[in-house]
Amino acid sequence: MEGYLHPLYSKSFSDIGTPLYLPKSKGWLIKREIPGTEYYDAMGPYPLFFCENWEYLIEDISSLENDLVAVSFVIGPLQLFSKNIFQEYFEVCYEYRNHYILDTTLPFEKVISPGRRKTAQRALNKVEADYQIAPNICLDDWCHLYDNIISKYKVSGIRAFSKESFRKQIAIPKTHFFYVMYQSELVGGALFFLQNDTSYYHLSALTEKGYDLQAGYAVMWTAINVLSKKIRWIELQGGSSQNGKIIDGLSEFKIGWANLEKKSFFCGKIINYPVYSEILKIKKIPITQWFPAYRVGEFS
Repeated sequence: MEGYLHPLYSKSFSDIGTPLYLPKSKGWLIKREIPGTEYYDAMGPYPLFFCENWEYLIEDISSLENDLVAVSFVIGPLQLFSKNIFQEYFEVCYEYRNHYILDTTLPFEKVISPGRRKTAQRALNKVEADYQIAPNICLDDWCHLYDNIISKYKVSGIRAFSKESFRKQIAIPKTHFFYVMYQSELVGGALFFLQNDTSYYHLSALTEKGYDLQAGYAVMWTAINVLSKKIRWIELQGGSSQNGKIIDGLSEFKIGWANLEKKSFFCGKIINYPVYSEILKIKKIPITQWFPAYRVGEFS
């Protein structure tokens, strides 16, 4: 198992729940207590759920009816599964977010704009770029960068990974840490997971100096040039949009490197209807499109 499928990735969520292995589909969920109750539900690891055998996933989930109230997860756009079968089984199953993808077999001069490449080169003229591969990734360096993001953007909840979480993540085989230095100071970096023929842009972080130097462009351009020799697809992950329009800077940054846009899928299943209804009644949850409804607003 590689990347998001590796057991270490699910174990990196031990702060919020317990890894739950699905033996037939060969994927992982995170089992969590439902606050204020004696019951549990499960979510896919953030940001994406993977399994090796999609045709057995429904059977695995159905076998959990005595253990869980509900299950929810997001499936990446490059995964092959029967949308019709899933839409019949899951109460909630819909296209979720745009994901930006680069096909590395295409000439970069045709799919990445000259302006973007020039910006990256200008940044590289000011900084030094390099990379490390698991298990030789410096945990303290990465955490130093990500702590800046947590502070700057007030990151909380599931996205505020702890040092122990990152210790597990950077130990996953083939994980790459691309970083840039300015006058011997670490100013930016990004983690990529390699999984089959795809590399996933997991997380990135810059210091204030890194933003000034446009170090993110240097990191991405270096990563693309290195990873394109190893895999076909670079999945830059999703972004925020509203009525089809991009509404955040990170999405704009990602889309400039991509030549494909595809939707991820959100899936949710009520496994124990009586208990699910009981929880909504006790908590006086109003009608909502959020799933599961008793966790409304959790990741907003």
